[in-house]
Amino acid sequence: MSARPAGARRHRAHRSETAPWDDPATLRRLSPNRRARHAISDSAPPPLDLRLAPAAVAAWAGAFWAIGLGGERPWLPAAVGAAGAVLAAIPLAAAGARFRPPRHRRDPRPGANAPDGSAIGSVSASLLVLVLAVAAVLAATAAGSWARSRDPLTLAAAQERTVILTGTVTRTPRATATARWTTVLTTLAVDTVDGAPSRLTATVLGDADWLKVPMGAPVRVQARLRPADPGGAEAAIIGANAAVTTTGPATGVLGTVASLRDGLITAVGAEPARTNPGSGTRMTWPPGARALVPGVALGDDHALPTEVREDMRTVSMTHLTAVSGEHVAIVLGLALTGLGILPRWARAGVGALVLVGLVVLVRPDGSVLRAATMGAVMLLGVAAGRRSASLPALCTGVIVLLLVDPWQARDYGFALSVLATAGILLGAAPLTTALSRRLPRPLAAGLALPVVAQLACAPVLVLLRPSVGIWSVAANVLAAPPVPVATVCGILAALVAPWWPQAAAVIAWPATASCAWLALVARVCARLPGAALAWPGQLGGALLLAGIEAAAIAALYRRGRRREHGTGRRGRL
Repeated sequence: MSARPAGARRHRAHRSETAPWDDPATLRRLSPNRRARHAISDSAPPPLDLRLAPAAVAAWAGAFWAIGLGGERPWLPAAVGAAGAVLAAIPLAAAGARFRPPRHRRDPRPGANAPDGSAIGSVSASLLVLVLAVAAVLAATAAGSWARSRDPLTLAAAQERTVILTGTVTRTPRATATARWTTVLTTLAVDTVDGAPSRLTATVLGDADWLKVPMGAPVRVQARLRPADPGGAEAAIIGANAAVTTTGPATGVLGTVASLRDGLITAVGAEPARTNPGSGTRMTWPPGARALVPGVALGDDHALPTEVREDMRTVSMTHLTAVSGEHVAIVLGLALTGLGILPRWARAGVGALVLVGLVVLVRPDGSVLRAATMGAVMLLGVAAGRRSASLPALCTGVIVLLLVDPWQARDYGFALSVLATAGILLGAAPLTTALSRRLPRPLAAGLALPVVAQLACAPVLVLLRPSVGIWSVAANVLAAPPVPVATVCGILAALVAPWWPQAAAVIAWPATASCAWLALVARVCARLPGAALAWPGQLGGALLLAGIEAAAIAALYRRGRRREHGTGRRGRL
Protein backbone atom coordinates (compact mmCIF):
# COMPACT_ATOMS: atom_id res chain seq x y z
CA MET A 1 0.00 0.00 0.00
CA SER A 2 1.44 3.37 -1.06
CA ALA A 3 2.02 6.08 1.50
CA ARG A 4 -0.01 9.32 1.48
CA PRO A 5 1.88 12.21 -0.20
CA ALA A 6 3.68 14.57 2.14
CA GLY A 7 1.92 17.62 0.65
CA ALA A 8 -1.48 16.14 1.53
CA ARG A 9 -0.34 15.46 5.13
CA ARG A 10 0.95 19.03 5.50
CA HIS A 11 -2.31 20.46 4.04
CA ARG A 12 -4.42 18.41 6.44
CA ALA A 13 -2.28 19.47 9.37
CA HIS A 14 -2.57 23.11 8.38
CA ARG A 15 -6.39 22.80 8.22
CA SER A 16 -6.50 21.26 11.67
CA GLU A 17 -4.23 23.94 13.10
CA THR A 18 -6.38 26.80 11.73
CA ALA A 19 -9.83 25.28 12.33
CA PRO A 20 -12.35 27.94 13.37
CA TRP A 21 -13.38 26.11 16.52
CA ASP A 22 -9.74 26.21 17.70
CA ASP A 23 -8.96 29.80 16.71
CA PRO A 24 -9.60 32.25 19.61
CA ALA A 25 -9.86 35.22 17.23
CA THR A 26 -12.58 33.48 15.24
CA LEU A 27 -14.50 32.63 18.39
CA ARG A 28 -14.39 36.25 19.54
CA ARG A 29 -15.51 37.45 16.11
CA LEU A 30 -18.48 35.03 16.11
CA SER A 31 -19.50 35.68 19.69
CA PRO A 32 -23.13 36.79 20.33
CA ASN A 33 -22.01 40.30 21.23
CA ARG A 34 -20.32 40.78 17.85
CA ARG A 35 -22.92 39.17 15.57
CA ALA A 36 -24.86 41.34 13.14
CA ARG A 37 -28.57 41.66 13.62
CA HIS A 38 -30.71 40.43 10.76
CA ALA A 39 -34.39 40.94 10.13
CA ILE A 40 -36.54 37.94 10.88
CA SER A 41 -38.56 36.95 7.84
CA ASP A 42 -41.00 34.20 7.07
CA SER A 43 -39.92 31.13 5.18
CA ALA A 44 -40.08 31.36 1.41
CA PRO A 45 -43.47 30.40 0.00
CA PRO A 46 -43.67 27.28 -2.15
CA PRO A 47 -43.41 27.91 -5.89
CA LEU A 48 -46.63 28.15 -7.88
CA ASP A 49 -47.12 25.51 -10.54
CA LEU A 50 -48.90 27.52 -13.24
CA ARG A 51 -47.91 25.40 -16.23
CA LEU A 52 -51.48 24.22 -16.89
CA ALA A 53 -53.11 27.59 -16.18
CA PRO A 54 -52.73 28.99 -19.76
CA ALA A 55 -54.15 25.77 -21.21
CA ALA A 56 -57.16 25.88 -18.86
CA VAL A 57 -57.86 29.55 -19.60
CA ALA A 58 -57.52 29.04 -23.36
CA ALA A 59 -59.80 25.97 -23.29
CA TRP A 60 -62.38 27.91 -21.28
CA ALA A 61 -62.24 30.83 -23.73
CA GLY A 62 -62.56 28.49 -26.71
CA ALA A 63 -65.60 26.72 -25.26
CA PHE A 64 -67.17 30.07 -24.28
CA TRP A 65 -66.88 31.25 -27.89
CA ALA A 66 -67.93 28.02 -29.56
CA ILE A 67 -71.13 27.32 -27.61
CA GLY A 68 -72.45 30.82 -28.32
CA LEU A 69 -72.40 30.36 -32.09
CA GLY A 70 -75.75 30.49 -33.85
CA GLY A 71 -77.02 29.85 -37.34
CA GLU A 72 -78.01 26.71 -39.17
CA ARG A 73 -74.61 25.09 -38.68
CA PRO A 74 -73.27 26.28 -35.32
CA TRP A 75 -70.84 23.40 -35.18
CA LEU A 76 -68.94 24.34 -38.36
CA PRO A 77 -66.78 27.22 -36.98
CA ALA A 78 -65.85 25.13 -33.95
CA ALA A 79 -64.83 22.21 -36.17
CA VAL A 80 -62.70 24.50 -38.35
CA GLY A 81 -61.07 25.96 -35.25
CA ALA A 82 -60.29 22.47 -33.92
CA ALA A 83 -58.71 21.49 -37.23
CA GLY A 84 -56.61 24.66 -37.28
CA ALA A 85 -55.41 24.00 -33.74
CA VAL A 86 -54.36 20.47 -34.70
CA LEU A 87 -52.36 21.82 -37.64
CA ALA A 88 -50.70 24.39 -35.36
CA ALA A 89 -49.74 21.60 -32.96
CA ILE A 90 -47.63 19.74 -35.55
CA PRO A 91 -44.60 22.12 -35.59
CA LEU A 92 -44.81 22.49 -31.83
CA ALA A 93 -44.69 18.71 -31.43
CA ALA A 94 -41.66 18.57 -33.73
CA ALA A 95 -39.87 21.24 -31.69
CA GLY A 96 -40.68 19.43 -28.45
CA ALA A 97 -39.39 16.13 -29.84
CA ARG A 98 -35.97 17.71 -30.51
CA PHE A 99 -35.75 19.08 -26.98
CA ARG A 100 -33.16 17.41 -24.77
CA PRO A 101 -33.23 18.73 -21.20
CA PRO A 102 -29.87 19.06 -19.42
CA ARG A 103 -28.92 16.27 -17.06
CA HIS A 104 -27.45 18.63 -14.48
CA ARG A 105 -29.08 21.27 -12.35
CA ARG A 106 -29.24 24.75 -13.75
CA ASP A 107 -26.60 27.07 -12.31
CA PRO A 108 -28.01 30.60 -11.93
CA ARG A 109 -24.57 32.26 -11.82
CA PRO A 110 -23.72 34.47 -14.83
CA GLY A 111 -21.83 32.60 -17.52
CA ALA A 112 -22.45 29.17 -16.04
CA ASN A 113 -24.96 28.20 -18.76
CA ALA A 114 -24.28 28.69 -22.41
CA PRO A 115 -26.97 30.66 -24.27
CA ASP A 116 -27.71 27.80 -26.65
CA GLY A 117 -31.50 28.23 -26.60
CA SER A 118 -32.06 24.99 -24.71
CA ALA A 119 -35.17 26.42 -23.00
CA ILE A 120 -37.06 26.61 -26.29
CA GLY A 121 -38.13 22.98 -25.86
CA SER A 122 -39.99 23.64 -22.64
CA VAL A 123 -41.77 26.65 -24.19
CA SER A 124 -42.80 24.54 -27.17
CA ALA A 125 -44.11 21.84 -24.85
CA SER A 126 -46.21 24.36 -22.94
CA LEU A 127 -47.63 25.79 -26.16
CA LEU A 128 -48.31 22.28 -27.41
CA VAL A 129 -50.37 21.46 -24.31
CA LEU A 130 -52.32 24.71 -24.73
CA VAL A 131 -53.06 24.11 -28.42
CA LEU A 132 -54.06 20.48 -27.84
CA ALA A 133 -56.40 21.47 -25.00
CA VAL A 134 -58.07 24.08 -27.21
CA ALA A 135 -58.34 21.61 -30.10
CA ALA A 136 -59.91 18.94 -27.88
CA VAL A 137 -62.44 21.34 -26.36
CA LEU A 138 -63.40 22.79 -29.75
CA ALA A 139 -63.79 19.28 -31.19
CA ALA A 140 -66.01 18.26 -28.26
CA THR A 141 -68.06 21.44 -28.68
CA ALA A 142 -68.44 20.88 -32.42
CA ALA A 143 -69.63 17.32 -31.86
CA GLY A 144 -72.09 18.43 -29.19
CA SER A 145 -73.41 21.30 -31.32
CA TRP A 146 -73.92 18.97 -34.28
CA ALA A 147 -75.89 16.53 -32.10
CA ARG A 148 -77.97 19.35 -30.55
CA SER A 149 -78.81 20.83 -33.94
CA ARG A 150 -80.35 17.52 -35.05
CA ASP A 151 -82.20 16.78 -31.81
CA PRO A 152 -86.04 16.86 -32.04
CA LEU A 153 -86.25 19.23 -29.06
CA THR A 154 -84.04 21.81 -30.78
CA LEU A 155 -85.99 21.54 -34.04
CA ALA A 156 -89.34 21.91 -32.28
CA ALA A 157 -88.12 24.90 -30.26
CA ALA A 158 -86.78 26.60 -33.38
CA GLN A 159 -90.23 26.26 -35.00
CA GLU A 160 -91.98 27.30 -31.74
CA ARG A 161 -94.64 24.65 -32.15
CA THR A 162 -96.74 22.80 -29.60
CA VAL A 163 -95.51 19.30 -28.82
CA ILE A 164 -96.04 16.50 -26.31
CA LEU A 165 -92.99 15.78 -24.20
CA THR A 166 -92.14 12.94 -21.86
CA GLY A 167 -89.29 13.22 -19.41
CA THR A 168 -88.12 13.42 -15.81
CA VAL A 169 -88.00 16.42 -13.50
CA THR A 170 -84.36 16.76 -12.43
CA ARG A 171 -84.62 19.70 -10.03
CA THR A 172 -86.95 20.39 -7.13
CA PRO A 173 -89.49 23.00 -8.35
CA ARG A 174 -88.97 26.42 -6.75
CA ALA A 175 -91.49 29.25 -6.74
CA THR A 176 -90.51 32.87 -7.33
CA ALA A 177 -93.30 35.32 -6.54
CA THR A 178 -93.68 38.81 -8.01
CA ALA A 179 -96.38 41.45 -7.73
CA ARG A 180 -98.17 40.12 -10.83
CA TRP A 181 -97.73 36.34 -10.83
CA THR A 182 -95.83 33.34 -9.45
CA THR A 183 -93.33 31.50 -11.63
CA VAL A 184 -92.09 28.00 -10.84
CA LEU A 185 -88.56 27.15 -11.90
CA THR A 186 -87.38 23.62 -12.59
CA THR A 187 -85.58 21.54 -15.23
CA LEU A 188 -86.94 18.72 -17.39
CA ALA A 189 -84.74 16.00 -18.87
CA VAL A 190 -86.61 15.19 -22.08
CA ASP A 191 -86.97 11.58 -23.22
CA THR A 192 -89.26 11.98 -26.26
CA VAL A 193 -90.67 14.81 -28.38
CA ASP A 194 -93.87 13.66 -30.11
CA GLY A 195 -92.55 10.13 -29.81
CA ALA A 196 -89.05 10.90 -31.19
CA PRO A 197 -86.19 10.24 -28.72
CA SER A 198 -84.29 13.22 -27.31
CA ARG A 199 -81.27 13.62 -25.03
CA LEU A 200 -81.52 17.32 -24.18
CA THR A 201 -83.04 19.27 -21.30
CA ALA A 202 -85.54 22.12 -21.11
CA THR A 203 -85.98 24.96 -18.63
CA VAL A 204 -89.45 25.18 -17.10
CA LEU A 205 -90.93 28.59 -16.29
CA GLY A 206 -94.30 27.22 -15.31
CA ASP A 207 -97.26 27.91 -13.08
CA ALA A 208 -98.22 26.50 -9.67
CA ASP A 209 -99.08 23.06 -11.10
CA TRP A 210 -95.38 22.25 -11.24
CA LEU A 211 -95.07 22.60 -7.46
CA LYS A 212 -96.91 19.29 -7.07
CA VAL A 213 -94.30 17.39 -9.11
CA PRO A 214 -91.46 15.94 -7.01
CA MET A 215 -87.90 15.70 -8.24
CA GLY A 216 -87.31 12.44 -10.10
CA ALA A 217 -90.95 11.96 -11.15
CA PRO A 218 -91.74 11.05 -14.80
CA VAL A 219 -94.13 13.50 -16.44
CA ARG A 220 -96.04 14.11 -19.65
CA VAL A 221 -96.12 17.73 -20.81
CA GLN A 222 -98.05 19.44 -23.58
CA ALA A 223 -96.45 22.80 -24.26
CA ARG A 224 -95.44 25.30 -26.88
CA LEU A 225 -91.67 25.47 -26.90
CA ARG A 226 -89.43 28.49 -27.26
CA PRO A 227 -85.73 28.37 -28.18
CA ALA A 228 -83.28 29.03 -25.38
CA ASP A 229 -80.56 31.63 -25.59
CA PRO A 230 -77.36 30.51 -27.40
CA GLY A 231 -74.79 29.17 -24.99
CA GLY A 232 -77.26 27.82 -22.45
CA ALA A 233 -77.15 24.24 -21.28
CA GLU A 234 -80.87 23.81 -21.93
CA ALA A 235 -82.13 23.68 -25.50
CA ALA A 236 -85.71 24.92 -25.02
CA ILE A 237 -88.00 26.85 -22.65
CA ILE A 238 -91.37 25.60 -21.46
CA GLY A 239 -93.68 28.48 -20.60
CA ALA A 240 -96.55 28.98 -18.15
CA ASN A 241 -99.30 27.59 -20.40
CA ALA A 242 -97.97 24.03 -20.33
CA ALA A 243 -100.17 21.18 -19.13
CA VAL A 244 -98.16 18.78 -16.93
CA THR A 245 -99.27 15.32 -15.75
CA THR A 246 -97.29 13.07 -13.42
CA THR A 247 -97.18 9.56 -14.88
CA GLY A 248 -95.58 7.72 -11.96
CA PRO A 249 -93.74 7.98 -8.67
CA ALA A 250 -90.21 9.31 -8.36
CA THR A 251 -87.81 6.42 -8.91
CA GLY A 252 -84.15 5.80 -9.62
CA VAL A 253 -81.28 7.83 -8.26
CA LEU A 254 -83.22 11.10 -8.31
CA GLY A 255 -86.08 9.48 -6.43
CA THR A 256 -83.69 8.25 -3.75
CA VAL A 257 -82.11 11.68 -3.47
CA ALA A 258 -85.55 13.28 -3.18
CA SER A 259 -86.52 10.89 -0.37
CA LEU A 260 -83.30 11.67 1.52
CA ARG A 261 -83.91 15.39 1.18
CA ASP A 262 -87.47 14.96 2.41
CA GLY A 263 -86.11 13.03 5.39
CA LEU A 264 -83.77 15.89 6.24
CA ILE A 265 -86.62 18.41 5.97
CA THR A 266 -88.70 16.25 8.32
CA ALA A 267 -85.82 15.92 10.79
CA VAL A 268 -85.23 19.68 10.81
CA GLY A 269 -88.92 20.51 11.03
CA ALA A 270 -91.15 22.70 8.94
CA GLU A 271 -90.62 26.42 8.86
CA PRO A 272 -93.17 27.85 11.35
CA ALA A 273 -95.70 30.36 10.17
CA ARG A 274 -94.91 33.96 11.06
CA THR A 275 -97.10 35.27 13.86
CA ASN A 276 -97.90 38.67 15.30
CA PRO A 277 -95.59 39.84 18.08
CA GLY A 278 -98.51 40.19 20.52
CA SER A 279 -100.00 36.76 19.93
CA GLY A 280 -97.85 35.11 22.59
CA THR A 281 -96.18 32.66 20.17
CA ARG A 282 -92.46 33.03 19.70
CA MET A 283 -90.34 31.55 16.92
CA THR A 284 -87.55 29.29 18.13
CA TRP A 285 -85.22 30.11 15.23
CA PRO A 286 -84.87 33.16 12.98
CA PRO A 287 -86.96 33.09 9.79
CA GLY A 288 -85.46 30.80 7.19
CA ALA A 289 -83.12 28.92 9.58
CA ARG A 290 -84.83 25.53 9.10
CA ALA A 291 -85.18 25.94 5.33
CA LEU A 292 -81.51 26.90 5.12
CA VAL A 293 -80.28 23.53 6.46
CA PRO A 294 -81.01 21.53 3.26
CA GLY A 295 -79.51 24.39 1.26
CA VAL A 296 -76.20 24.45 3.13
CA ALA A 297 -75.90 20.67 3.46
CA LEU A 298 -77.31 19.45 0.13
CA GLY A 299 -77.71 22.52 -2.08
CA ASP A 300 -81.53 22.30 -1.93
CA ASP A 301 -82.75 25.87 -1.35
CA HIS A 302 -86.18 25.62 -3.01
CA ALA A 303 -88.01 26.29 0.28
CA LEU A 304 -85.89 29.25 1.33
CA PRO A 305 -88.05 32.32 2.02
CA THR A 306 -87.72 35.15 -0.47
CA GLU A 307 -86.68 37.64 2.23
CA VAL A 308 -83.82 35.44 3.43
CA ARG A 309 -82.76 34.74 -0.14
CA GLU A 310 -82.57 38.46 -0.90
CA ASP A 311 -80.62 39.15 2.30
CA MET A 312 -78.05 36.49 1.41
CA ARG A 313 -77.83 37.82 -2.14
CA THR A 314 -77.24 41.36 -0.88
CA VAL A 315 -74.24 40.35 1.25
CA SER A 316 -72.91 37.73 -1.23
CA MET A 317 -73.69 34.70 0.92
CA THR A 318 -75.59 32.70 -1.72
CA HIS A 319 -72.51 30.53 -2.31
CA LEU A 320 -73.31 28.79 0.98
CA THR A 321 -76.30 27.09 -0.66
CA ALA A 322 -74.29 26.04 -3.73
CA VAL A 323 -72.39 22.86 -2.94
CA SER A 324 -68.81 23.34 -4.12
CA GLY A 325 -65.22 22.70 -3.18
CA GLU A 326 -65.71 23.61 0.47
CA HIS A 327 -68.23 20.79 0.95
CA VAL A 328 -66.01 18.29 -0.87
CA ALA A 329 -62.99 19.34 1.20
CA ILE A 330 -64.93 18.98 4.48
CA VAL A 331 -66.40 15.56 3.68
CA LEU A 332 -63.25 14.07 2.10
CA GLY A 333 -61.06 15.52 4.85
CA LEU A 334 -63.12 13.84 7.56
CA ALA A 335 -63.29 10.55 5.64
CA LEU A 336 -59.54 10.37 4.95
CA THR A 337 -58.69 11.40 8.52
CA GLY A 338 -60.89 8.67 9.95
CA LEU A 339 -59.23 6.07 7.70
CA GLY A 340 -55.68 7.07 8.57
CA ILE A 341 -54.65 3.57 9.70
CA LEU A 342 -55.53 1.95 6.36
CA PRO A 343 -53.15 1.69 3.39
CA ARG A 344 -53.03 4.47 0.84
CA TRP A 345 -54.94 2.55 -1.83
CA ALA A 346 -57.71 1.65 0.63
CA ARG A 347 -58.09 5.25 1.77
CA ALA A 348 -58.21 6.43 -1.84
CA GLY A 349 -60.83 3.79 -2.73
CA VAL A 350 -63.09 4.64 0.20
CA GLY A 351 -62.60 8.34 -0.53
CA ALA A 352 -63.70 7.76 -4.13
CA LEU A 353 -66.88 6.02 -2.94
CA VAL A 354 -67.60 8.90 -0.55
CA LEU A 355 -67.01 11.39 -3.35
CA VAL A 356 -69.39 9.60 -5.72
CA GLY A 357 -72.04 9.39 -3.02
CA LEU A 358 -71.71 13.09 -2.26
CA VAL A 359 -72.06 14.04 -5.94
CA VAL A 360 -75.17 11.89 -6.30
CA LEU A 361 -76.67 13.26 -3.08
CA VAL A 362 -76.29 16.92 -4.01
CA ARG A 363 -76.87 16.53 -7.79
CA PRO A 364 -74.03 16.98 -10.31
CA ASP A 365 -74.22 20.71 -11.03
CA GLY A 366 -71.31 22.65 -12.54
CA SER A 367 -69.66 23.64 -9.26
CA VAL A 368 -70.19 20.16 -7.80
CA LEU A 369 -68.59 18.48 -10.81
CA ARG A 370 -65.66 20.90 -10.70
CA ALA A 371 -65.08 20.22 -7.01
CA ALA A 372 -65.51 16.47 -7.51
CA THR A 373 -62.97 16.42 -10.34
CA MET A 374 -60.44 18.28 -8.21
CA GLY A 375 -61.16 15.89 -5.34
CA ALA A 376 -60.59 12.93 -7.67
CA VAL A 377 -57.19 14.31 -8.67
CA MET A 378 -56.35 14.70 -4.98
CA LEU A 379 -57.36 11.09 -4.33
CA LEU A 380 -55.07 9.93 -7.14
CA GLY A 381 -52.26 11.74 -5.35
CA VAL A 382 -53.17 9.95 -2.11
CA ALA A 383 -53.13 6.57 -3.87
CA ALA A 384 -49.74 7.31 -5.45
CA GLY A 385 -48.29 8.61 -2.19
CA ARG A 386 -47.50 12.01 -3.65
CA ARG A 387 -48.33 15.45 -2.33
CA SER A 388 -51.33 16.91 -4.11
CA ALA A 389 -50.77 19.98 -6.25
CA SER A 390 -53.86 22.13 -5.93
CA LEU A 391 -53.38 24.50 -8.86
CA PRO A 392 -52.65 21.76 -11.43
CA ALA A 393 -55.61 19.84 -10.02
CA LEU A 394 -57.87 22.84 -10.51
CA CYS A 395 -56.66 23.39 -14.08
CA THR A 396 -57.04 19.69 -14.87
CA GLY A 397 -60.57 19.75 -13.49
CA VAL A 398 -61.49 22.74 -15.65
CA ILE A 399 -60.18 21.11 -18.84
CA VAL A 400 -61.79 17.73 -18.13
CA LEU A 401 -65.17 19.22 -17.30
CA LEU A 402 -65.15 21.35 -20.44
CA LEU A 403 -64.38 18.26 -22.47
CA VAL A 404 -67.29 16.39 -20.89
CA ASP A 405 -69.74 19.31 -21.03
CA PRO A 406 -68.53 22.42 -22.88
CA TRP A 407 -71.79 24.25 -22.04
CA GLN A 408 -70.51 24.79 -18.51
CA ALA A 409 -68.25 27.52 -19.89
CA ARG A 410 -71.12 30.03 -19.57
CA ASP A 411 -72.54 28.72 -16.31
CA TYR A 412 -72.27 31.27 -13.49
CA GLY A 413 -72.02 28.60 -10.81
CA PHE A 414 -69.09 26.98 -12.58
CA ALA A 415 -67.34 30.32 -13.03
CA LEU A 416 -67.83 31.40 -9.41
CA SER A 417 -66.60 28.06 -8.12
CA VAL A 418 -63.44 28.11 -10.25
CA LEU A 419 -62.65 31.75 -9.45
CA ALA A 420 -63.21 31.31 -5.71
CA THR A 421 -60.94 28.26 -5.61
CA ALA A 422 -58.26 29.99 -7.68
CA GLY A 423 -58.42 33.06 -5.45
CA ILE A 424 -58.00 30.96 -2.32
CA LEU A 425 -55.09 28.98 -3.77
CA LEU A 426 -53.27 32.09 -4.98
CA GLY A 427 -54.09 34.67 -2.34
CA ALA A 428 -54.99 32.96 0.93
CA ALA A 429 -51.41 32.17 2.00
CA PRO A 430 -49.92 35.64 1.30
CA LEU A 431 -52.84 37.40 2.98
CA THR A 432 -52.66 35.05 5.97
CA THR A 433 -48.95 35.80 6.33
CA ALA A 434 -49.59 39.54 6.17
CA LEU A 435 -52.45 39.44 8.69
CA SER A 436 -50.60 37.13 11.07
CA ARG A 437 -48.12 39.93 11.81
CA ARG A 438 -50.87 41.64 13.80
CA LEU A 439 -53.38 38.84 14.49
CA PRO A 440 -53.18 35.26 15.78
CA ARG A 441 -52.54 32.76 13.01
CA PRO A 442 -55.95 30.97 13.14
CA LEU A 443 -57.82 34.26 13.12
CA ALA A 444 -55.70 35.52 10.23
CA ALA A 445 -56.46 32.39 8.20
CA GLY A 446 -60.17 32.69 8.96
CA LEU A 447 -60.18 36.27 7.73
CA ALA A 448 -58.06 35.61 4.65
CA LEU A 449 -60.22 32.87 3.10
CA PRO A 450 -63.49 34.84 2.70
CA VAL A 451 -61.62 38.00 1.73
CA VAL A 452 -59.75 36.45 -1.21
CA ALA A 453 -62.79 34.41 -2.29
CA GLN A 454 -64.98 37.52 -2.28
CA LEU A 455 -62.43 39.55 -4.23
CA ALA A 456 -62.08 36.80 -6.84
CA CYS A 457 -65.85 36.41 -7.33
CA ALA A 458 -66.84 40.10 -7.13
CA PRO A 459 -66.47 40.89 -10.89
CA VAL A 460 -68.72 37.95 -11.83
CA LEU A 461 -71.24 38.79 -9.10
CA VAL A 462 -71.57 42.26 -10.62
CA LEU A 463 -72.80 40.62 -13.82
CA LEU A 464 -75.58 38.93 -11.84
CA ARG A 465 -76.46 41.90 -9.64
CA PRO A 466 -75.05 45.36 -10.52
CA SER A 467 -74.20 46.39 -6.98
CA VAL A 468 -71.37 46.10 -4.48
CA GLY A 469 -71.57 46.00 -0.72
CA ILE A 470 -69.09 47.09 1.90
CA TRP A 471 -70.32 44.47 4.38
CA SER A 472 -70.02 41.38 2.17
CA VAL A 473 -66.57 40.41 3.43
CA ALA A 474 -67.56 40.95 7.07
CA ALA A 475 -70.69 38.85 6.60
CA ASN A 476 -68.75 35.98 5.05
CA VAL A 477 -66.13 36.11 7.81
CA LEU A 478 -68.83 35.86 10.47
CA ALA A 479 -70.61 33.08 8.56
CA ALA A 480 -67.55 30.89 7.97
CA PRO A 481 -67.15 29.07 11.37
CA PRO A 482 -70.54 27.25 11.56
CA VAL A 483 -70.60 26.11 7.91
CA PRO A 484 -68.69 22.81 8.53
CA VAL A 485 -71.05 21.95 11.39
CA ALA A 486 -74.13 22.61 9.27
CA THR A 487 -72.68 20.61 6.36
CA VAL A 488 -71.62 17.51 8.28
CA CYS A 489 -74.64 17.33 10.60
CA GLY A 490 -77.05 17.98 7.73
CA ILE A 491 -75.59 15.19 5.57
CA LEU A 492 -75.55 12.74 8.48
CA ALA A 493 -79.16 13.59 9.36
CA ALA A 494 -80.23 13.04 5.74
CA LEU A 495 -78.58 9.62 5.66
CA VAL A 496 -79.95 8.53 9.05
CA ALA A 497 -83.50 9.85 8.58
CA PRO A 498 -84.90 6.89 6.54
CA TRP A 499 -83.76 4.39 9.20
CA TRP A 500 -84.04 6.29 12.49
CA PRO A 501 -86.03 9.54 12.32
CA GLN A 502 -85.64 10.33 16.03
CA ALA A 503 -81.84 10.16 15.86
CA ALA A 504 -81.88 12.25 12.67
CA ALA A 505 -83.78 14.98 14.51
CA VAL A 506 -81.11 15.04 17.23
CA ILE A 507 -78.27 15.10 14.67
CA ALA A 508 -79.95 17.91 12.74
CA TRP A 509 -80.21 20.21 15.76
CA PRO A 510 -76.59 21.55 15.52
CA ALA A 511 -77.15 22.15 11.80
CA THR A 512 -80.29 24.16 12.54
CA ALA A 513 -78.47 26.20 15.17
CA SER A 514 -75.63 26.91 12.72
CA CYS A 515 -78.06 27.97 10.00
CA ALA A 516 -79.87 30.21 12.49
CA TRP A 517 -76.61 32.08 12.94
CA LEU A 518 -76.18 32.33 9.16
CA ALA A 519 -79.69 33.71 8.69
CA LEU A 520 -79.15 36.22 11.50
CA VAL A 521 -75.83 37.42 10.03
CA ALA A 522 -77.40 37.82 6.59
CA ARG A 523 -80.36 39.78 7.96
CA VAL A 524 -78.29 42.14 10.11
CA CYS A 525 -75.58 42.85 7.52
CA ALA A 526 -78.10 43.32 4.69
CA ARG A 527 -79.80 46.11 6.64
CA LEU A 528 -76.65 48.09 7.45
CA PRO A 529 -75.95 51.32 5.53
CA GLY A 530 -73.96 50.66 2.36
CA ALA A 531 -74.98 47.00 2.11
CA ALA A 532 -75.89 47.44 -1.58
CA LEU A 533 -74.28 50.29 -3.52
CA ALA A 534 -75.17 50.78 -7.19
CA TRP A 535 -72.47 49.75 -9.66
CA PRO A 536 -72.29 49.71 -13.48
CA GLY A 537 -73.56 46.45 -14.88
CA GLN A 538 -72.65 44.31 -17.87
CA LEU A 539 -69.07 43.56 -18.92
CA GLY A 540 -67.86 47.15 -18.41
CA GLY A 541 -68.78 47.14 -14.74
CA ALA A 542 -67.10 43.77 -14.20
CA LEU A 543 -63.89 44.92 -15.89
CA LEU A 544 -63.92 48.18 -13.93
CA LEU A 545 -64.21 46.35 -10.61
CA ALA A 546 -61.53 43.85 -11.62
CA GLY A 547 -59.19 46.71 -12.58
CA ILE A 548 -59.74 48.48 -9.25
CA GLU A 549 -59.04 45.27 -7.34
CA ALA A 550 -55.89 44.60 -9.38
CA ALA A 551 -54.60 48.14 -8.77
CA ALA A 552 -55.29 47.91 -5.04
CA ILE A 553 -53.54 44.53 -4.77
CA ALA A 554 -50.54 45.82 -6.71
CA ALA A 555 -50.29 48.90 -4.46
CA LEU A 556 -50.45 46.80 -1.31
CA TYR A 557 -47.84 44.44 -2.71
CA ARG A 558 -45.42 47.26 -3.51
CA ARG A 559 -45.97 48.77 -0.07
CA GLY A 560 -45.24 45.43 1.57
CA ARG A 561 -42.08 44.96 -0.48
CA ARG A 562 -40.82 48.42 0.47
CA ARG A 563 -41.50 47.70 4.12
CA GLU A 564 -39.62 44.39 3.95
CA HIS A 565 -36.64 46.03 2.26
CA GLY A 566 -36.62 48.79 4.84
CA THR A 567 -36.71 46.27 7.68
CA GLY A 568 -33.91 44.30 6.09
CA ARG A 569 -31.66 47.39 5.76
CA ARG A 570 -32.29 48.38 9.36
CA GLY A 571 -31.47 44.85 10.49
CA ARG A 572 -28.12 44.89 8.71
CA LEU A 573 -27.00 48.19 10.25
